[in-house]
Amino acid sequence: MSKKQTKFQFINKTTLIIVGIILIILSAVTLVWQGNKNSTQSTPGLRGQVCFAGEFRIGNGEWQEIKKGEHISSTQGDVTLRGKFHELTPDGEYIGVYSGEIPIVFYTNHINLIIYEDGDPYVFECENSLFGKSSCGASWNVPDLEWFEYVSTNGENNVEMIVHNPHKFGNENAIDEMLSNIALWDSIYFQKGILESSALQRNVGIAFMIASIMFLGTALFSSLIHVKNSKLIWLLGLIILFAGLYLTYSSFGIAFWSESIFSNTSILGISTMLYMFFITALITSSFKVTKKVGFITCIGMGTAISLFFLLSMITNMLFYDTILYWAIIQSVANVVLIASLIKELIYVKGKDRFIYIGAFLPLFSFAMDAIATYLGIWVGGILSGCVFVILFIIAMIVLLRIIPSSINAIAKSKELESEKLVLKAQLTESRVSTMMSQIRPHFIYNTLGSIEQLCELDPPKAGELVHDFAKYLRGNFGELDNPKPILFSKEMEHVHHYINIENVRFPDMTFTFEMNSKDFCIPALTIQPIVENAIKHGLMKLSKGGEIRVVSYETEENYYVLVEDNGVGFDTSLLVDEREHVGIRNIRARLVAMVNGTLEIESQIGKGTKVLITIPKGGK
Repeated sequence: MSKKQTKFQFINKTTLIIVGIILIILSAVTLVWQGNKNSTQSTPGLRGQVCFAGEFRIGNGEWQEIKKGEHISSTQGDVTLRGKFHELTPDGEYIGVYSGEIPIVFYTNHINLIIYEDGDPYVFECENSLFGKSSCGASWNVPDLEWFEYVSTNGENNVEMIVHNPHKFGNENAIDEMLSNIALWDSIYFQKGILESSALQRNVGIAFMIASIMFLGTALFSSLIHVKNSKLIWLLGLIILFAGLYLTYSSFGIAFWSESIFSNTSILGISTMLYMFFITALITSSFKVTKKVGFITCIGMGTAISLFFLLSMITNMLFYDTILYWAIIQSVANVVLIASLIKELIYVKGKDRFIYIGAFLPLFSFAMDAIATYLGIWVGGILSGCVFVILFIIAMIVLLRIIPSSINAIAKSKELESEKLVLKAQLTESRVSTMMSQIRPHFIYNTLGSIEQLCELDPPKAGELVHDFAKYLRGNFGELDNPKPILFSKEMEHVHHYINIENVRFPDMTFTFEMNSKDFCIPALTIQPIVENAIKHGLMKLSKGGEIRVVSYETEENYYVLVEDNGVGFDTSLLVDEREHVGIRNIRARLVAMVNGTLEIESQIGKGTKVLITIPKGGK
């Protein structure tokens, strides 16, 4: 394939991925935005609408005309509305002044509504025993029939309404929502219409919660089998769970779906707090440069949320009223997170940069929703809802990638464990083979013969030889129970015992030791068999004498042991009988398995042999 074709295919693939991501994001934004928009602007009363025409004033301020589409603040003080109710068709056409034949329904979102007519003593308060005098929730309220009869018989009089916001924050658009959603009440059909208008958002939220069960179940399974990325699955599952709760309990018709208004408000606030907490935990879990800052931020947010939960339980403070303070603290935490993300982007390279860029998305949406809610630009967390859908799609992709790779990793781990058991058995066999190769009958006979002669000629020397022989045998048999490397100095003690035995038979052989480094580990019975090989295959074939030199040294990366002799040498290109060379294959195998070491042999005929052992620092 040509270079041009490869590049073309790469561009096509990359473009396809980018276009796909953009389409997914646009679909998510459209889905949530339209769902939110339609829920508050659907025709709530299937049989007709009602509009309120007249004027308003905030506190004791001047009266102003109520104009359709113009904003009336609900956070600047009590608002008084006066005027008349007018009936409209479902299409918005004017019918006339409200006659009182059909009850009117009012939508109150965290506000208390008092209605009376021209100062008369009749008062209607939009409060409910389910949530008490706090008006802490969003609900639909219908005055009793006595009030409707009163209005119908006094239709020429102005109706006055006083709107009170007990919280002073968080529902800047409450009056706008109330005025745009006054409708004629038809119990069954009205509730059905409201529930249908908010069904999309509510169903998406329920789907999220169902999906979160799958995520959390997968996370639990992953934790039990020790999957590396199980923490990520836990966090994604919890984020999706609380995002689903938020979408469900912020839907327009929640009062008809779940009638406990106070509980709805509490669940909505709790889900908001915990969603942002786990988003914070997810973002900070990827920090490398600012890991400590991320940890402190998570601990701080967790402590703050716990304190707000506690205050609402042990004091008279409403949980909803803590949301303002939480939003301030979360905003400060988000500033810290954004600064940390910028620092991470500076120092981190590669694909991780895209993760940090994506982490800005939930922080940005939270900031925009908080500002928009405070200013009354839009209602609720519209941008955060869009991010919920995007995060859900990303989480599904992550899950589908992590689980197969994790299963493969577990299978590989099991395979490696099996290989480890096989290797352990091979090492045991190697140690036994090496030990048995060392204790040859001829060597024992020769040593015992030397001891017998020395007992007559030099008894003290015979005693020393018996001591060295016993130590030699103990070192060989002791290796059977030692699967770990030993100190190089201990291995050299075994070498000295062996050389002392051989020096009795071959006193003209010379042995030189240069121990420049000895504080490292090496498999037992490594040096002594090499020295034995040098004697048997190198020096013994000389007419006389010969020298063996053992040197140890180290560099920054490795430890080295060099064993060289000036014997007859051999041709390394020819096949060497490893049984004649005292288990060279076993020595190599144990070096690799136990210390990640290597063994190299260099030999020249007539000049001698060099054996170099290399052990990386750190080993295995």
